Amino acid sequence: MLKSIEKIKGLGVYQSYSKPAGTQDFGIKNLVYGWNYSGKTTLSRLFAQLETKSANPDLSGCEFTFGTADDSITEKNFSQCNLSVRVFNSDFVRANLHFDGGSFNPILLLGKESEKAQRKIDELSKRIKRSEEVQRNVDGKFEELKTRIAQAKTDTAKFIRQRLKVDPYTATHLAQDVVVVGVLDSQLLAEKGLEDAIELALTPDSRKPSTVEELRAAPLIEDLHKEAVEVLAATPSFSNTIKHLEENPAIERWVQSGLALHTGPGTCEFCGNDLSQDRLEAFRVHFSKDLTDHKERVDGLLARVKAAVYSLSWPKAAELNSQFRESYTVAVEALPAVIDAFNQAIRNLTEEVQRKADDSRKAMAPTPLAAGLEKGIKDAADTVNLVIKQNNELASNFTKVKADASRKARYHYVQQFMNDQAVTGMEQQKTRLANRSDRLKAYAARLRPEIRHLQAQISQAQQGREKINERLASMLGSEAVQIQVVMDAAGQDRFQLIRKTGAVAKNMSDGERTAVAFSYFLTKLQEIKPAEFRETIVYIDDPISSLDANHIFQVTAAIRALFFKQQDKNAPWHTTCKQLFISTHNFEFFNLLREIRPVASNKGARLYLIRRIAENSSTLEDMPASLSRYQSEYHFLFEIIHRFYKAPDKTVHEVLMLLPNAMRRFIELYTYSRLPGPKDSEHVDERAEILFGAERAKRILKIFHYFSHGNTLERLAGNNELIFDLEHAVKDLIDAITATDKPHMDALMAATQA
Repeated sequence: MLKSIEKIKGLGVYQSYSKPAGTQDFGIKNLVYGWNYSGKTTLSRLFAQLETKSANPDLSGCEFTFGTADDSITEKNFSQCNLSVRVFNSDFVRANLHFDGGSFNPILLLGKESEKAQRKIDELSKRIKRSEEVQRNVDGKFEELKTRIAQAKTDTAKFIRQRLKVDPYTATHLAQDVVVVGVLDSQLLAEKGLEDAIELALTPDSRKPSTVEELRAAPLIEDLHKEAVEVLAATPSFSNTIKHLEENPAIERWVQSGLALHTGPGTCEFCGNDLSQDRLEAFRVHFSKDLTDHKERVDGLLARVKAAVYSLSWPKAAELNSQFRESYTVAVEALPAVIDAFNQAIRNLTEEVQRKADDSRKAMAPTPLAAGLEKGIKDAADTVNLVIKQNNELASNFTKVKADASRKARYHYVQQFMNDQAVTGMEQQKTRLANRSDRLKAYAARLRPEIRHLQAQISQAQQGREKINERLASMLGSEAVQIQVVMDAAGQDRFQLIRKTGAVAKNMSDGERTAVAFSYFLTKLQEIKPAEFRETIVYIDDPISSLDANHIFQVTAAIRALFFKQQDKNAPWHTTCKQLFISTHNFEFFNLLREIRPVASNKGARLYLIRRIAENSSTLEDMPASLSRYQSEYHFLFEIIHRFYKAPDKTVHEVLMLLPNAMRRFIELYTYSRLPGPKDSEHVDERAEILFGAERAKRILKIFHYFSHGNTLERLAGNNELIFDLEHAVKDLIDAITATDKPHMDALMAATQA
């Protein structure tokens, strides 16, 4: 239950409203009186937000606080309040009724013969409603997960775009990559592999790597060693040898080399003695052809062994692309050791062949050769060449390899994203929620045909039509516009306004529109079940616009019949709803309503006044005793005028804000009561001239025509110097009535002082 409006800020004429001290809390029935433009409709719109639980754009930026028995309701939490509220105002009329001949939503009331079917419909509707509530909750969770996943995709795509300099690369591109990576084996790279891929992907074309020569390794020792085994083991055959030479190999070699210089007998070039033919022949016999051939073979082997010493040069690591330098350096490290081992074996073999050359008659055997000397060099070179080939392949296909590296790094991060998502389980949760939402939709879809079948058995719209038509006939008579039920293109019941002739009702009068709108609202309230209606707050704003006095009685009777009940004629009135608020500018209607005084414990009827107190400021306060004691607006209007007349300070805003409309309305009522001709045949100016005289009437009315209706406050705020004209106009009016109708003036004075 609403107790009060504690504050309103930034809303129309309620720019800075705070509940006046001492203002009584709301009761069960609350009547609010106020003239046009005082803020009644604005107040009803504030209540309407409690009904819709959604913000009205026209009320955007305002602040408010409703006091309740529990927590306060504010602009921040009103959408969560559990109050049931219904509001009738101009917004309701615009939203629900078409006065251009179009159809509008029907009111569905239950007929007695249809109660069983309706109970079944209600039961099915509750199940559908519950299903839809659960589905909305599920869909909300689904959307939340979807948002979180989308944000994760956006963040990951942003990271990939910035890390790999891939542009554009959005969440959409990531989603496409997820599909591709999803059917591949894991695309995660080792730390080093990822670093290399990123470095290559980011390498500019200006730093494209160059190719380097591969190593050509052809070491030779195994065949030489085999030959050395054979040669060192061989000894030449001799027929006649000179023992001294045989025993002195060095002398033998010296003699053999000098023998070629002495082709015939003669003087020895070394000692000068004669060298006989026999001696020469003995030397030639000693150096046989077999020995010569053997020596040549040994010398030839020695020369080839010496030439087999191996040397190899290779590119510097800096000549290769950076991603291969580390593996290249590791591969090259093996080469010096295997080359040194090979060359040491060559040196050993050289020494052994040399010894054979020095003593060719002696059989020898070379040291056994270590296994894998040639293969060690070849394998090490092949390992180095493998790295060089990779480098050269990169250099030759730089654009493609760079793209592949970028793709590998990208797929690595995509795989990482997929793994992270799998750990959180959000995608699986999203799938489960989507499936559950589909099941709930299907469940509700299965129930709706059954509801339509039951609805076909009854016509709630006809019940609503009859109730509205009863009210319209009561308010407007037998010739009143009526409601008929029509079908729309979808086969659903709709309401349409028609004349008694059956023609679609168009160009309706303001009175007809008011009667239709309020009848529609009252009947629509009967859609609410009694138990729920007892917990509903109803706000009605000016339901008698453009209705004459007779119709005002009918509206009052309709309100009494729906909202107030008596157990018997002597019992007090009780409201059928939780709280009722009615605001009006019509004093006669106000008086009729306040005669109904509901009683419920210590809370009954409350009377309030809305009045403008400044240009952009209205206040809601308890009804002044001076107004609540009058049974006529006429007396209240005179009291306002008389208070100004007697006020020592005519510039007090509390008086000024009420005066222009009060003066104008009073003159209309007074002149009409004195000259009660047809209302439309004479203007208030004409009646005033007859009663007060042309000159005085002009002085009285000129200033109040200027300060009238919605312009009153604005004009007063900008024309303070005209306040003195107001004072003279009021004095002229008091003087005129006193002079021409003193008994009337005396009666007014007596009534206001009672």
